[in-house]
Amino acid sequence: MIQSRMNLRLVSSSDERALAIRDHLLPLVRDGGVLECQRDAMRVISLQLGPWLINHWTPFNDLSPDQASSPGYRHALERQHTRPDLPYGLEVWRGAKVLSVLWADNGCLEVETFVRGSWEDEALALTTSTWQGTHQE
Repeated sequence: MIQSRMNLRLVSSSDERALAIRDHLLPLVRDGGVLECQRDAMRVISLQLGPWLINHWTPFNDLSPDQASSPGYRHALERQHTRPDLPYGLEVWRGAKVLSVLWADNGCLEVETFVRGSWEDEALALTTSTWQGTHQE
């Protein structure tokens, strides 16, 4: 008898809303953000929009001189992790952290923090012109 397995990930409606906010804010932070730091294999871009602080991090692919480039070494490191690496992240702060989402190219994602509130609609209303207006003052 052949058994088949199917991986199923349930997505709650709050996850869908969190991802909609992430997808809306990513282009803003990528276009208007400032490179805050590049440490080890991560690059962090931040965007301050009035009361908003949006941080987005991505993997940086260049190896530093002290990192081993051997594929075997990298696979050994990956096997030490108990859950898949989620190299991309977005944090949204409005006084306090209201959203934190991690994801990977393969579609894995984790909504770490999602505080429901009126800030959600405000975040979805942010635009490039909002960003430009805050920098013209």
